[in-house]
Amino acid sequence: MSLRLSVFSVLFILFSALTSAAQDWQSVFDRGLDEFRAGQFAKAEQTFRAANRLNAEVPEGHFNLGLVLFRQKKYAAAATAFAEAIRLKPGYAKARIQLGTALELSGNYAGAIAAFDAAEKLEPENAVIFYERGVAHRNANKYPAAIAQFRRAVDLDQKYKAAYNELARLLDRTNAEDEAVQYYEKVADLDPKDSHAQQRIGDHLLRQRKYKEAAMQFKIAIALDPNNSGAQLGLGAAYFNDANYADAVAPYETAAKLDPKSVRAVVYLADAYRMQRKFPDAKAAYLRALKIDPKSPESLYWLGAIAVTEQNLTLARQYYAKLKPIDTARAAKLLEFITPK
Repeated sequence: MSLRLSVFSVLFILFSALTSAAQDWQSVFDRGLDEFRAGQFAKAEQTFRAANRLNAEVPEGHFNLGLVLFRQKKYAAAATAFAEAIRLKPGYAKARIQLGTALELSGNYAGAIAAFDAAEKLEPENAVIFYERGVAHRNANKYPAAIAQFRRAVDLDQKYKAAYNELARLLDRTNAEDEAVQYYEKVADLDPKDSHAQQRIGDHLLRQRKYKEAAMQFKIAIALDPNNSGAQLGLGAAYFNDANYADAVAPYETAAKLDPKSVRAVVYLADAYRMQRKFPDAKAAYLRALKIDPKSPESLYWLGAIAVTEQNLTLARQYYAKLKPIDTARAAKLLEFITPK
């Protein structure tokens, strides 16, 4: 056998081995993808780990391992896998975005923002990067920075519902309700079935004292989601403020049932009964409110006032004594009922 033939044989064997190994890796990797798509995340994790053992130099193997770990809420392990994919492929923008998201969900907001900053350098007009960086700032309670990121996200993608929603909610939280409503309206345009957005539009109409329009808006929200307690409460408030006290009772009662810890819903229910002069029902509702919050000033005040109308001044003074350390102004007003000058 000639030297040339020997070298050729060695090269052929080496090439065949490499080809076989590559085919083995691809087969295992493809199986992992199938398991991932089928929602078999734990199984896919093991399959991608096996693929990485066959060839640890393929960034997609580590990236997809990170994805299945992420879906199992193993955020720290996912971040490690994404970081390895980036080490192998520094321009891997998707891996940098996923790394940022995994770090954010691990509570490492500074690390997350650094990852998103690096991703932005690769894809400066990717709206997802700005959205995810906004989420990291929001969770770090840096609301102005978060708002700026969400604004940029919707500038880049005017159909980005999640970004409009986050922007509206943060503006709500920072007492910019009038600006927030325009973004809730955008959410409703993009997805007319979004009950929360429809509710917040109703809340805006309520603040403008457009009670009939608000009631119609809350009904839309409730039709989309009957369990939307905020919309039920808003509908009750629209009726109440329009002096339709009897109509307010049902939505207030529903809101109280949907959110059993809501003192406000029960107090509002009691107010609706009181305005109809249904004092026994009002009294029962205020007592319900006190079971949720024994220091509810509205409940203590009105129970004391009702006790005066029932000529039970001893009970009225008991409510006054409980109210005084909580709300001195209300207590003083109640005392005027108990001991008129």
